[in-house]
Amino acid sequence: MNWIIKGIVLFVAGVGVLNVLGCGTSQPSHFYLLRAESPHSVPSLSDSKLSSLSFGLGPVTLPKYLDRPQIVTKTSAHEVELAEFHKWAEPLTGNVSHVLAENLSALLSTDRILEYPWRSSISLDYQITVDVLQFDGTMGGEAILVARWSLLGGDEQTVLTTKKTQMTHRPTTQDYESLVEAMSRNLEDLSREIAEAITTLP
Repeated sequence: MNWIIKGIVLFVAGVGVLNVLGCGTSQPSHFYLLRAESPHSVPSLSDSKLSSLSFGLGPVTLPKYLDRPQIVTKTSAHEVELAEFHKWAEPLTGNVSHVLAENLSALLSTDRILEYPWRSSISLDYQITVDVLQFDGTMGGEAILVARWSLLGGDEQTVLTTKKTQMTHRPTTQDYESLVEAMSRNLEDLSREIAEAITTLP
């Protein structure tokens, strides 16, 4: 009988040790957000006419491989890596759309920017659609943004301009926070390119 009790005690103690070891080796998760430019640091490209116009931003679409909580980095031309302990704090598509809207609002000096979807009864002067084709980076390399965007206007939503563009920024250090910061700067450049195209409209 004693040997049975002794066996149970050793089993329970072993499970406890394994639990302690497991807790000790697990890594904490880190969560990240893309950030918009500070409105106070953005030189406005707008004038009083543009400030009075209304804009609809969206749809903003991202590739399906980015539709996940983990930050995706490229390890080769054909391989990607999912960071299990470094994740987005909100769905990436929504985060990208919010940052673009904030950047454009600052650049065009207007609060009249609505994110898709908006009510059909709302009349907009222009619509901006953004189809992101690549939005990732490599650890120790560059953060890359490739996007095709269009500017539509008029009652028929005529395509006024469409462009495919590529932005790159190199993270200052080899960690995820620096990579996310570089990705935010890519969105700043894309926002500025779109805003500059808007300022050239007749």
